[in-house]
Amino acid sequence: MNDTTTTARNTPSNDVTLSAAEHRWLKLEPIKVGWHGSEWKGFEREIRMAFDEATEQGLLDRRYEFLFEYDAGLPQGTAQAGIRSYERLVEAGCIAVVGANYTDSAMALAETVNSAKVPLLSMCGTDAFHGDYCFRLGNGDVGCEPVLITAWLRRNGFERCAVLAPWTPISEEYFRFFRQECRRLDLSIAAVENTHPLISVEALAAKLSILRDANADALVWLGYGGMVVDKTVQRALELIDWDPPRIMTTAFMQYIWGMEQLEGWVGIDQWCPDNPRMRAFHERFVARYGVDPVMWPNAIPGLAYDMAQTMVEAIFRAPILTGPGIKTGLERIRFLPACTGGPNTHIAGGPYDHQMFKGDWLHYGRVRNGQLEFAGLFVAVDSLTADRSS
Repeated sequence: MNDTTTTARNTPSNDVTLSAAEHRWLKLEPIKVGWHGSEWKGFEREIRMAFDEATEQGLLDRRYEFLFEYDAGLPQGTAQAGIRSYERLVEAGCIAVVGANYTDSAMALAETVNSAKVPLLSMCGTDAFHGDYCFRLGNGDVGCEPVLITAWLRRNGFERCAVLAPWTPISEEYFRFFRQECRRLDLSIAAVENTHPLISVEALAAKLSILRDANADALVWLGYGGMVVDKTVQRALELIDWDPPRIMTTAFMQYIWGMEQLEGWVGIDQWCPDNPRMRAFHERFVARYGVDPVMWPNAIPGLAYDMAQTMVEAIFRAPILTGPGIKTGLERIRFLPACTGGPNTHIAGGPYDHQMFKGDWLHYGRVRNGQLEFAGLFVAVDSLTADRSS
């Protein structure tokens, strides 16, 4: 079954009197952009806002048309389904695709994307998604997040941590970087336990008991957040009456499904109230639509807008409206201000530089008393002064 949904947005209604230039504009075929994954259902206003603003500002000299494929494949579906949905977008005429936002989905698609020569801009965080046509505006980064986590541990005086990691490809990648950064900052890993999405509260509580009994100073979560969202982790901690200092990866941003299950956690976040562009995005969104973005305040609406505005800028810079042309356009972006992250976050690409967020795009958040709090920008620990005498 073909689930592609085609929607043309910026076409005047029939009762509007058009100028000669507008008639010529309507005769041009629209630029088709594909959106890959079911999450775009919840953020369609954010992505349309970026394209509508660009049209109003004269950055786009053609209409745009969005095509949606909601089956992104892994981890909920199959790799083959994710590949087929991307291929349908390409066959329908899309010159760029945005999505495949889960690490598993993006890993499975990389070879197909590079062969098709139609760029895919993903918010995945894995180094395994790479190639001439693979671009990232990460909702995290599996190499960067362990740097922030270990810096938080060291700055707060925690020297022995316990690690809980779901058994997934992203957790394996996280743990490899985490061990590296612990070694660099002379932090000890007291114990490690693996888990899986179908684990019961009681079984997870038993694993958490092992971590607690290892006399660790803090608990670290490395992986996806499904077990956090469904409250399995929260109930297991409550069952053994353990309330340790704790920090997690960008799975923390699963707070969009509710804050209560993340009570007490610090996490890697991308919503910063000190970023004036995030505030301006919110004001323009409310002025345009009359409501707040979903679960405001949180990082994901601004990230969705950033992905769309990046694609607008790539189209504007493209020497020709083809997949290879959009690739060149993405690589020509420099110092594009971002809503995501801290005040110094910007977006830039280059040949062989396809990880496009730069600056303070990852920082810390906390959920306390059911509310999301900004918990500070990354502050580097000078590893040259770390005590390595033990």
